[in-house]
This record gives sequence, C-alpha cells and structure tokens, in this order.
Amino acid sequence: MKNCDYSRRQFLKKNSFAGLGTIIGIGLSPEILASERNAEGEQTENHRDKPVIEGTIDQLGGMSLPDLLQYHRNYLKDIYIPNWERGIDHKYGGFANAISPGQEPDFEKKGMYFQGRAVWMFSYLYNHITHDKKHLHAAIKGRDFLIKSSMTADYRWASFVSRDGTKKLTEPLDHYGDIYMMQGLAELYIATKDPRDLDLAIKTAISVKDRLLSPTYQHVDAHTEALEPGTRRLPSWQHFLAGLTILLNVSKNPVVEKIARYCVRVICEHHWQHKDGVLLELLDDNFRPYTFDAPNWGNFYPQGISGWHSIQACWMVMNESLRVSYYPGYKKGVEMGISTLEKTYIRGKGMPSDMDHGGLSLRQPGAKLNENGNIVWGALDDVLVFCLMAIEHNQDPVIINYYNDCFKIYSSKPEKIVTNGLLHTPRQFFYSIEILERIIARGGKVSGLLSKS
Repeated sequence: MKNCDYSRRQFLKKNSFAGLGTIIGIGLSPEILASERNAEGEQTENHRDKPVIEGTIDQLGGMSLPDLLQYHRNYLKDIYIPNWERGIDHKYGGFANAISPGQEPDFEKKGMYFQGRAVWMFSYLYNHITHDKKHLHAAIKGRDFLIKSSMTADYRWASFVSRDGTKKLTEPLDHYGDIYMMQGLAELYIATKDPRDLDLAIKTAISVKDRLLSPTYQHVDAHTEALEPGTRRLPSWQHFLAGLTILLNVSKNPVVEKIARYCVRVICEHHWQHKDGVLLELLDDNFRPYTFDAPNWGNFYPQGISGWHSIQACWMVMNESLRVSYYPGYKKGVEMGISTLEKTYIRGKGMPSDMDHGGLSLRQPGAKLNENGNIVWGALDDVLVFCLMAIEHNQDPVIINYYNDCFKIYSSKPEKIVTNGLLHTPRQFFYSIEILERIIARGGKVSGLLSKS
C-alpha cells in the first residue's frame, strides 16, 4: 500500500463505521454516537457510511511483517527480559522500582506504583512470551510480598514499603498503584487459576471506583502534585479501564463490567470535547470543563491537553470496545485518536511536551503546539499501539503513515527506548507481537470484524 498523507477530515469522510452492530456493552449516549451536527445543524462527515479499507499489507515501519515481528521479539529476548530479571528481589519478594542496563538494582524503598506493574509484566511474560517458570515464580512471590506488606483492610495498597516489607513507609497516596496491582492480579490469575487472585483483583477494582467517584477524593503526593478535591483526571479513567479490560477477559463479573462501561463513557462523553477535537486532561468535581484558568496557579493548567494520555485513552476505549464487540465505541476511539495525533504529534519528531505548561502538550484547546518542547519518548509506545490496533481492522493510509513515521523515529534511537520501565514499553512490545501475529496469520489482510458487523 502506497504511503499517502491524509487529514483527519479525509479519514473520517472515508472510514465511518456507522451501523456496525447493536449496543451490547458500552452504551454511549445518543449524542455521542448519532451523526454529529455542526453549529448550523448540518450533518458533519464523522459518521457517514463509508467502507472499511480492506487491502493487504506486507510491510510496516519499513520492514516486512515477519521482520517487524522479529524486531519486537528480539528486543524482549536480548535487552528487556535480561535487564529486568536483575530487578527481581529474590530474597524478600517484590521488585526494583526501575532498572536500566548496567545499573545495580535498588530494592530499599519499594513503590506500589511499580510493584503492581512488575507483577503484571512478569505474569504476562510467563503467560504469553517465555512460559518460563522463573517469571511466574517472580510474580507469585511479588504478589505474596505485597499482600503481606502493602494491602490495607479496605483493599487499598500502601504507596511505599521497606525492602523486607516490615514497614509501611507511607499510606496509600493515590489510586494508581492499586490499579496496577489489580491488573497484575488479573494477569497472574491466568497462570495460577487461584480464585483468591481474582477475588482480590475485583475487590481492589471496587475500592478504586469508590475513590474515583468521591466528590472529596484528592490526589496527595504520588504520580502528580495534589489536585483540588474531586478533580476528575483523564489518566485515572484510562489506566483503570486498561486494567479492567484485562480483568474482564478472565472474569465476567457484572459489577466490574459496569465500571468499565462507565470509564468509557466518562472518557467519550465528558473528557472528549468534540468541537475542539481534544480530550481534556482535567474536569471539575461535576465532570465539567474548568472555566477559570488562572495562569500557572501552582503549575495547574485546568484546560490542558496531554497528547500522551489522550492517545492512551483512545486505544484503551478501542480495546474495551473490541472486547465486548461494540464497534461504534471502537470507531469513536479511532476518531479521537486521529484528532489527537493531528494536534499533538509532529511528523519526524514525535510528541512534544511543554514543561512551561506542566508537561502538557497544549495549554488549552486551540493553543499552538510547542514544536521545540521535550519529546516524550514513552509516548511513542502508545502511538504505536494505537496505530497497530487500528490497522488490524482498517488499513487506512492515514494511520499506516502515522505508524511508519513513529516507528522510524522509535527504532532510530534504541538508546532512548524506556528499558527501565514496567508498563508502557513492555506493553507496546507485548501487544505489537500479539497484533502482528494475527495480521501475519491472515496473510496481511484486515480482520473483517468491522465489515461483517
């Protein structure tokens, strides 16, 4: 397929997935899924019936599909896995928070933000990549250590504990570590089939939900500075949703199903601003955009947009929609993702952030992207996941070109790949392998899910 440059408007004009099935899982509002209208009441191009592009591809990222698949496998085998096997605390259980090649592991202060991710990563390695018992053993021993050292009576998880687990160094500071522990337990359950793993994952999910919906809940001192009570933050819903999708792949718990559906609705109905084509990073306690924008008030930009968080939210909506075979939700994720890339991604450079604006991509809707901002390398992982998840089901040149550009940047500087990370980087390699294997098995053809629905 030839490389072509297309705008988001052209993409949407050619590739609406309207009429792709009945509402069976997510239940977005009629305003979101009906044909959207402009200020004059005329129907826009977003939801017209147009065919899915169903060509055959034999290369991506400047490589043949088998070579691209091998690139991902080799990185895990030669670099990522050997590095992180050194990050296992064999003495007490648990893991280093981060470790780079050549760096000695530091186990002294174990952060829940990283520990749950490590349980997930090693469980996934065992389940899908290596089938190596030492990876399963690391995940199990890590889980046992964290249950004993970090879990509270209300299914929250202390944010930091001592190496031997005898001291909680802090109370739970926010919900992110809990989300990753839920995700880790769900993935571990695939291997252990221990109902206690599943039960604990579900109870942790419900505990996270209760906090996120509280009008007084406040981030305190982890992952971000303290926010106003009741602030609704996009990464809360997206990371929660990603873990819930993994959990729901192994448990059809009806309570958790509704929580996942709610996360999708919050992203698509509240954070998404159709007029501006952006996902707002923050909403107030009533799920409304902030209207009072005091410049640099404590480095707090209430109308800001993070390209990295936004592109993650898009593919996570797509992934959950695919899980429940709700293709209008998948289409919505693609639409939001193309708009996000148009506004926050620079071809040949990547996705910059502006540290003068709190590390965000845009200070507010309509703001100009700072092309000289710091390129967030980890964001490229999620751009690649978004693109592959779209290409598998619709081979439109718009997204193929974004993938090719992003992969060229990503693979040209291997020293910048976030090898010390436990989530974005391994997840990109894991999911890319899964998707590429399916595309290759179909001889480079699209899945056919969208056109059959």
